[in-house]
Amino acid sequence: MQTTTTQPTDTYIDDETYAALRAELLRLVAEQPVHPEVEIVRILGEVGGVWPRSVLDDAEREEKISDVA
Repeated sequence: MQTTTTQPTDTYIDDETYAALRAELLRLVAEQPVHPEVEIVRILGEVGGVWPRSVLDDAEREEKISDVA
């Protein structure tokens, strides 16, 4: 089974959101929680508004993809 990987594209966010993401990630490193994966998902989603397409339902996914294309 061959796995294909997609290179990430640059995404530019406002400085305020970027600063908030950095602060939360630095806090995460300092605290070293038991379940860092959960915290990383929370930080990306709740602080940065970054979510994988897989969380969208089919109708939303088509709408979001067409917005980008």
